[in-house]
Formats: sequence, C-alpha cells, structure tokens
Amino acid sequence: MQASLTVLGSNSAAPTKSRNQSGYYLRIGSNRILLDCGEATQKRLIENRINYQKIQYILISHLHGDHCLGLFGLLNTMSLNGRKSDLKIVGPKGIKDLLTTVRNLTGAHDTFEVDILELEPEENQSFSLGNLNVKAFPLSHRLPCFGYRIDAPEALPGLNIDACSQHEVPYTEYGKIKEGSDFTKPNGDIVPNEELVYTPETPFSFGYITDTLLRTDLAEAFEAVQVLYHEATYLHNLIDRAKRTFHSTAQEAAMFATQASVNQLIIGHFSSRYADSISHLAEASTVFDNTSVALEGKTFEFH
Repeated sequence: MQASLTVLGSNSAAPTKSRNQSGYYLRIGSNRILLDCGEATQKRLIENRINYQKIQYILISHLHGDHCLGLFGLLNTMSLNGRKSDLKIVGPKGIKDLLTTVRNLTGAHDTFEVDILELEPEENQSFSLGNLNVKAFPLSHRLPCFGYRIDAPEALPGLNIDACSQHEVPYTEYGKIKEGSDFTKPNGDIVPNEELVYTPETPFSFGYITDTLLRTDLAEAFEAVQVLYHEATYLHNLIDRAKRTFHSTAQEAAMFATQASVNQLIIGHFSSRYADSISHLAEASTVFDNTSVALEGKTFEFH
C-alpha cells in the first residue's frame, strides 16, 4: 500500500523563520490524514500543493496552541470554498467545546458535517478511520496528550497464476485459495495454500508520538511499526530541561525506536533555540541508524 508523510511544521512552541508549528499530512492508500494543526498549517498545505478539501481525518495530539490553533482557520477556509464532504476530528476531551466556542463567537458558517471523537484522559482507546485501525495512547505531558498508532488492513495474498495453472486449479477455486484454503486435486492430493499464493506485503503501520516524557512502557504498543515519528525537542545535554517541560531528547527518541524495533524513525518538534537539526540527527543516529529529520516541506515516500 502506497503511503507518504509531508512535513508541514516541525518546530515546537513558537514558529521560527525557517520552521512552522506542528503539522503533518499522512497519506495511506486512499486515506488522507492531518496530524496536528499548528498556526499556518493551511498555508503550508497550499504551498505543498496538497488539496486540503480531500483531508478526511484530523488527529490532534493535545490542546496546546502549537498543535491546534491552526484548526479554526483551516475549517473556516474549507467552508468558504464550499466543502461538502464530512470530516472527522479526533482529539482529547475538550476539543468539541473549543471548536464549538470558536465557531459560535466568530459566526462561522459550516457547509459540511464535522464528526468529533473526544478521547478520555488516561485511557487507551481504539477506533477506525475508514479501513485503518487506530489506537490512541495517553502520553506524559502538561495537558492530556495522545500518541497514535495507525495500521493499514492486512492484504489478501496474491494468486500465483503460474502455480495454479501447473496444478490445474480451476478458476472457480481462486476465491477460496485467496482466503487461505488448500487445493485438493481430483486424485486426492493436496496442494498447500502457500504454494499457490504470493505472501502479501506486511501492512503499513505508522506511529505518532509528540510532546511527552520518554515512555519506554509504550514500546510494546508501537512495536515494529514501519515508520515512527517521535518528538525530539532537545538535545540530550538538556535532558533536565526536557524533563521539566515534559518533552523528549533526540537520544531518547532513538532509544524508544530501538526498544520498539521500528523500521524507520523520523524526529521533529525542535526547540526554537536550535537553528538547524543537524545535531539532533547526529545524536539520534548514534543510537538508531535509520533516523531521518522532519524538514519543512519534505515528503517521505513509503512502499
């Protein structure tokens, strides 16, 4: 299944000249997801030529302004441009009151339905977004904050037509074989299913962890995800500051990726004190080799 992640904003609390506040556009097959929505997210969507009207789901990690204040403008622009399709928003409890208050006070005119799912603090929760399975896990931050694991559905194995022809499998049996059945020949010989199909690719999985103390206890929950985004606000020489502000370091993000046995790590949410992320990449890579940095405007393609 084709998937990609576009970085719309990789800075932390306040924007800088070169980095915006948190926002990530995730595409998994036909699913279009916005992860967090800091200020200027809608402008970054336009700059990256992403059709914001096609976004189906918005996942908000928590209600600090750098992760949600761009939401109101985006929804307003969607209405101004005549959006009709439904939109689902997921976030911590309180997000419904926040959106309703802003809508009422600004006289916003809705042209589409918004379905809001509020997550209960301190509870693991599971839900579906289209054909995707999503799990939300409470993190450790100053406000209720959630990390998300998103899993694409398992694909049916592909038929090995050459093998089926060799064993004279009739077309009428193809459906059963794709569902896992063996094939029994007229003489009673059994052809094992694995000889008649191609092993399907491992379903794509994505983890999103931002604004939290290091939570090694959640490594099992994110085990073996293909791609993990983990915040790395500070370098490890500021570990004490990271703990005081309930954030993680680049080294800690890499430690988590190692413990969870993920395939690829992407780090972001950098403090404004850093002009670039070169040192973050170097620090994380010494612990977890397959690390990349969330650079503004960069699109990661996953296959």
